[in-house]
Amino acid sequence: MQEKFQKQGFITVPFLDENELDYLNHFFDELHPNPQGGFVSGSYSSDFAYKKKTSDEIVRVFSRHYERLFVNYQPFGATFLYKLPFQESGVAVHQDWTIVDETKAVALNCWVPLCDVTMDNGPIMILPGSHFDNLNVVRSPTLPFFFSGSDEIIVQELEPMVVKAGTAVILNQSVIHYSPANQSGQIRKAITAGVKSAGAQMYFHYKNPNIGMDELEVFEEDDDFLLRFENFAEDIANRPKLGRSKGFIPYKLPQYSGNELYELVKKMKSSAGYSLKSKFSKQEEQPSVGHKRQSFMQRLSSIFQN
Repeated sequence: MQEKFQKQGFITVPFLDENELDYLNHFFDELHPNPQGGFVSGSYSSDFAYKKKTSDEIVRVFSRHYERLFVNYQPFGATFLYKLPFQESGVAVHQDWTIVDETKAVALNCWVPLCDVTMDNGPIMILPGSHFDNLNVVRSPTLPFFFSGSDEIIVQELEPMVVKAGTAVILNQSVIHYSPANQSGQIRKAITAGVKSAGAQMYFHYKNPNIGMDELEVFEEDDDFLLRFENFAEDIANRPKLGRSKGFIPYKLPQYSGNELYELVKKMKSSAGYSLKSKFSKQEEQPSVGHKRQSFMQRLSSIFQN
């Protein structure tokens, strides 16, 4: 599994049993008697008690599986993700934030659906080989992505994770992923749970939009900081209220577009043992309307308007 994970940036493994699936489905229903919205993550809630209760119980259920799969690991929280059957329930192509020193440690996202995943109900889709080992970039909600403006080149090369309920898709936090809208007519429930190298310091990187210099302010954070946002949409776009500033580091985001990005994607997928699905077209050199170089928050703003 380690060899495959290092090659692809992700793996899929059997995870929950039927009793655990049933329990977590009922736990979800208990906490969300009247779910609303398109795509919703529990982390968006301003209710810390709800987030803590959810995280603690999911981690408790997951703990025996963590023990059989991981070594030298440490959980850092979990939450429910759900998609109601709306056209606006898709999630833009993105990478998760850089939250550990990835030259020394690893942070994983364990994505576990509570129902069978199909192409109709909004599967998570992954770009194999797009993890830190193949491209070292810092990710932050106040930074664009290295592929911003050329999303279509990425999306057409993603691989859907069409898996059974209870299967874990374990991906490196740096892997590019995306999820289309749920068009199944039924709610799609899933869990995202974080695991990192034991003892690894957690970080948050902030780019001041009013300063043009190529530098980031780095904050040391407590292990539960992802549960601590009071107003998620506002807090992640501003200088952190939590954590301890360690000062500034120089950083210039690499930028790829058009044929240059296509060749990089080709190299990534090839290193992971996958082939390209499409050919590059010159018309893809120009970003389509609505795909300018936006921050993470700008790209996901529709989530908070439902």
